[in-house]
Amino acid sequence: MLYIALIGDMIDSKDLPNRSEFQQQLKNCLAQVNITYQMNLASKFSITLGDEFQGLLLPDAPVFHIIDDINRSMEGVSLRFGIGLGEIVTDIDPEISLGADGSSYWYAREAINYIHQKNDYGNTQLAVRMEDKAIEVVVNSLLAASEAIKASWRESQLTLLNALLQLGIYEEQFEQQTLSQYLNLTPSALSKRLKSSSIKVYLRARKEALKLLQVAMEK
Repeated sequence: MLYIALIGDMIDSKDLPNRSEFQQQLKNCLAQVNITYQMNLASKFSITLGDEFQGLLLPDAPVFHIIDDINRSMEGVSLRFGIGLGEIVTDIDPEISLGADGSSYWYAREAINYIHQKNDYGNTQLAVRMEDKAIEVVVNSLLAASEAIKASWRESQLTLLNALLQLGIYEEQFEQQTLSQYLNLTPSALSKRLKSSSIKVYLRARKEALKLLQVAMEK
């Protein structure tokens, strides 16, 4: 059976003036993620080395939705992520993702190390590694494109994604009236913001990347 290993860390955390507060924020964030996505986790998210954390996800887990929920909860600090698709060759403790080993974690480590070195001038903060290199290239291209869209957002445009996440929506097709009421925007104002942000393209790219991950796991 293949799993999705996810490793994340806070960028330049040692330079944060209130580092301890963000570390506590991360603990609270991961505790909530472990509750919200408990049915998608083979092993709960755990803090490993200071400002680094990891979790082991089941094959059908909405990994990009989870990443964006973590980013939303960690407002004020930037995070990077490495995703690995592979096996686990040791026992899995569902309560804590420490001690497990296998190619999924090796690939996730390789991916996050890559992002440390090559991040498209700071615009791309996640990468994927797996055995199938043809699918890997396409997935990373889709993710880089979506990350480039997000990097260009103003605060008002980022609010769109955060609102959708709070509403439990992670699809490009959604009821715009629900979102306009939630944000207290007129339909016209919302339409303009949706168009300028290209958020539907962002969500489409993430969805297609997830589909390809699932294809790779089925192969």
